[in-house]
Amino acid sequence: MISAEPLPARSFSARRPPAGLRALILLCCSSLGAGLGCSEALEDPLGGGGDADFGSIYSSAAFQECSGCHAPDAPGRTQGTEATQDWSTEASARRTLRGSASGLIGNFEGCNGVPLLGSSSSQSLLVAALDFDVRQNFELSAFPDCTGDAIADQTNNIMASLSDGLLQDLKDWIDAGAP
Repeated sequence: MISAEPLPARSFSARRPPAGLRALILLCCSSLGAGLGCSEALEDPLGGGGDADFGSIYSSAAFQECSGCHAPDAPGRTQGTEATQDWSTEASARRTLRGSASGLIGNFEGCNGVPLLGSSSSQSLLVAALDFDVRQNFELSAFPDCTGDAIADQTNNIMASLSDGLLQDLKDWIDAGAP
């Protein structure tokens, strides 16, 4: 016989993993579902150090993974995920990258308001999140709290190594004025 009594409420712990760990877990699961392994190098559409254009950078597998967190209703979007970027389309990614970081919390909060592209690749928050050397030397006088310690390493979130060539293409595109 089926009881008409409701089931007792289950008690779930209010403790959740930190936002960064939740995003990493979600991205890992979605990357595995897409068939990407953790040791696979992602392609470089331009060979690095050449006529970088945003369309080629955007269409690369590495940057396609950005939409897993940086798009409206993205499965990996959590509290604390940088909220300005929208990688759902090439046009929206290009438009929103011209903005400044927002929505960052905790240790990363000092980078809110920092331009995502910057005036050069060495002053680009986007590049700093992907390049250890730029991150370690990142300094903008207008944002003294946005240092290497306050910039999350986003290469952990793309679940594969970002090729040096593709990273160089991004830097070249920014250094050319992000046309």
